[in-house]
Amino acid sequence: MPRTYALAARPPRLARQAGAANPSSKPRHIMMRNAQTRPDGRDTPGTFALPRRLAAGVALACLLLGGCALTPSTPTITYDLGPPTGAAPDAAHLPKMRVAQTDGPTWLDGNSLYYRLHYAQAERLQPYATQRWVMSPVRLFDDRLREAVASRGALTWFGDTAAPALKIDVLEFEQVFDSASASRGVIRVRATVFRSGLIGQKTFVVAQPAATADGAGGVKALATGSDAAIAAILDWVATLPLQ
Repeated sequence: MPRTYALAARPPRLARQAGAANPSSKPRHIMMRNAQTRPDGRDTPGTFALPRRLAAGVALACLLLGGCALTPSTPTITYDLGPPTGAAPDAAHLPKMRVAQTDGPTWLDGNSLYYRLHYAQAERLQPYATQRWVMSPVRLFDDRLREAVASRGALTWFGDTAAPALKIDVLEFEQVFDSASASRGVIRVRATVFRSGLIGQKTFVVAQPAATADGAGGVKALATGSDAAIAAILDWVATLPLQ
């Protein structure tokens, strides 16, 4: 009697998964497929597996050589807010002031450049894969603020309690895409002025359109928006009873 064999059904190929970080300058989802192993021990089509001994040898060589990459990497581009613009000729003069350290949410502690696809999933905040700030954007904003205060009057040290103090809390600092081709840099900050007690507090929101729908456009919009927000804050501070 001839033998019969039952062929094992090949398991269905896994669905591609979205949500990988975008390696290019434009935010978009990249589909990735995870390597899986079939029940018979072989890899699914389209995946590649090194023999165990060879894989161990490659890993050891990488360690000995100080690290290596099996795939080419994309260079990282870093940004700051650009050169300071200085005070406008008609800007209000400020008395001697001190500036407290600017604070922000924990997700702004690093140097990631964040964007949000408002037209697709407004609740999702994502970092660019290859574009970064040179330092935390909160620190960049703090440096810019101190330069602006100094250009309008005198910036004193924080222990000088006779001078009024300005405290900024960064609430939002991101590039928001309203469509695939249109975005804006959005900055929302809360300004507090105090001395022995509270003198004034106000929230400022700036939405600066971006010239291009990519990371570079977002950086430019956020830099311009930062200067606009700081100018508005200092104009408001000049109206308060600081003396």
